[in-house]
Amino acid sequence: MVKHIKNTKQKEPDTYLCEECLELLRALADKTRQEIIMVFATSKEICVNDIAKNFTLSRPTISHHLNLMKRAKVLSSRKEGKEIYYSINKSYIKNLITSVLDKIDMCC
Repeated sequence: MVKHIKNTKQKEPDTYLCEECLELLRALADKTRQEIIMVFATSKEICVNDIAKNFTLSRPTISHHLNLMKRAKVLSSRKEGKEIYYSINKSYIKNLITSVLDKIDMCC
């Protein structure tokens, strides 16, 4: 098994953009995560329990998917008491996709 070694040096902007885009695409590549994103069509901010009500999956499984999307910056979260509320990180997603499209325009 080949392990990837993280480079601690400053990354080139293009490399950083590629890595960020890859994380976004991985987060959105799963059908369950796509279905979770669609739940946000009815509300801008939703707690884990309300998201889980839309699925037959367990709450821990939903939380796992939400955490993956949060690490990929697809979702933002805030804690209120014991509840965690999630929202779509639209500005990050739009900026990332715009940057990728700009790079495509430059090279093609």
